[in-house]
Formats: sequence, structure tokens, C-alpha cells
Amino acid sequence: ADLIDSLMQAIEDSQCVAMTYQALQATEPVTYIVHPYGLAYHRGSLYLVGRTRRHEDICHWKVDRIDAVELKVQRFQRPEDFDLQKHLSKSFGVYQGDGEVCVMVRFLPTVARYVEESTWHPSQKLTKQRDGSLIAEFTVDGTEEIKRWIMSFGRYTQVLEPAELRDQIVEELKEALAAQEERSAGRKRNLERKRVLSTTAE
Repeated sequence: ADLIDSLMQAIEDSQCVAMTYQALQATEPVTYIVHPYGLAYHRGSLYLVGRTRRHEDICHWKVDRIDAVELKVQRFQRPEDFDLQKHLSKSFGVYQGDGEVCVMVRFLPTVARYVEESTWHPSQKLTKQRDGSLIAEFTVDGTEEIKRWIMSFGRYTQVLEPAELRDQIVEELKEALAAQEERSAGRKRNLERKRVLSTTAE
């Protein structure tokens, strides 16, 4: 609560903060100066949106991974044309990509109704098909989060566009299957080794 209070004060007063952050892929936390623009809530987690002195692009940080925040006396000039809601409107979650991408997905009848019941993105266009399936179209900024969302529906989806996204999903599923087969083979080898050792002991 104290950490969020400090962030809220820094956002309101355009005040720089020294933030210690543990990135998901990093082995150690790093401290750097951040210009905080706002906080965004996404899928059960809170994210800080802002810039650092090292990056021109706007960054997003998961608040749960912030170890510490120290308010600094320095102030920053927030861009007058920055709007948090507008900034997030084209991303499928809180992560930004490298440009607009048109994504078209077919959902089989089994999950079509579930998809129809919600607004997943402001750009979505849902078209019901005669066979009960659903064609969903989105214009998003980057595909990483929408890829995870599509994959959550398993075999009940088919990516129609873009081909690159479809290929990425196919490749990830192949890798997941190969890893699962390797783990299963490893368990079988361990069981066989235990069986042989048990037989030898007898």
C-alpha cells in the first residue's frame, strides 16, 4: 500500500522516482530513475506506465515486481498529448508491440458463444458463421498477448491471419509436445531403472 501511495503521489506531482525492479528474466533487481505516467489494471495485476531516462519508448512494469520506490526531488515534464486510455486502447493487454497488426481467428461452435459474450478489445468485429463458428477480427499493437489468449482456447481455434502468428503458435505447440514427450520418456526411464534395481536387490 505504501508503495502504491508513493507511485500515485509521483504520478500526480510529475515527480521522478528511483525504482528497484525485478524483471521476469533478470537474475537480480535493478534500480533506475522512472518518470511515472499512470497505473493500469490488467487481468488481476497492476502495472505502472511511464518512461526511463534510458528508453525513449513508453514502458510497462508489473507493480508486484517492484521491490522499492523512492521519491526524488526532481520533476519531469509529462507529454501534453499523452493519454493513458488511448495509449492502451490498441494493445490486447498492457504490452505494446512494434505496430498495428490485423488478426483474424475462427472459433469453433464449442467456444463461439463464450467469445461472443464479452468485449475482448475495442477493435473487435465478431461475425457468426452458418455452421455455428465465429470469425473474430482485431487490430492490435503487437501479437504476444493475443497469441496467449488464442492458445488458451486450444484446439477450438484456427488463426486465419496473419500467417506469421499462425506459424508461431504451431511452433510453440510442437515445442510443448516435444517437451512433454521428453518428460514422459524420462519418467519411464526412471521407473525402469528403479524396477531393475529392485529386481537386482532381490
